[in-house]
Amino acid sequence: MSMAEESAHEQMERRAALTDELETVRAERDSVEASVRDRLGDAIEEATADAGTNVGSLGQSKDGKRFRFEARLDRAALVAAVTEALPEGFVVSHVNTDGTLSVDWTGDSTTPSKREHGAILKAIIAEETEIDSDGFIESVASRDRVLSRAVELGVDEADAADRLARLATLDVVDLAEDGVYPDENFSRY
Repeated sequence: MSMAEESAHEQMERRAALTDELETVRAERDSVEASVRDRLGDAIEEATADAGTNVGSLGQSKDGKRFRFEARLDRAALVAAVTEALPEGFVVSHVNTDGTLSVDWTGDSTTPSKREHGAILKAIIAEETEIDSDGFIESVASRDRVLSRAVELGVDEADAADRLARLATLDVVDLAEDGVYPDENFSRY
């Protein structure tokens, strides 16, 4: 029976049934999203406790009674630790300067290592890039520094070099003689 053959009353009854189904599916979707969000949050919390911050001494008062410390987000170590802790199919896509973290589902049942390595390399580059108060780049890490830090964080050097070259091809980074610069697509990939 087509919609034209249904009475207005029958169409409204069908609409009500579809609305009920839609609400049930939405509630189930929201429940699944909440469960995934909780699991990702737990993985990130665990990784952050293990490797997320560096604490450094800033000094002490002249009388020696007060000590000052700074907790600084180590984005590269955090990305590497979170990458290890995330469920399969999820990858850190970005760590923002304010410490917020973006995690993407890859759509696959496993996380491609190239995505993991790219996230770690980007975090290293972001961590090593110094910006002045006007928003201009003051200094960046050398290619060797980026690769050696990636190795420290568990990425094979050849894989890191391949991924860094790919990030340059995608205009995510700019490889120059004096260092590795964030490029126009740095925040997109």
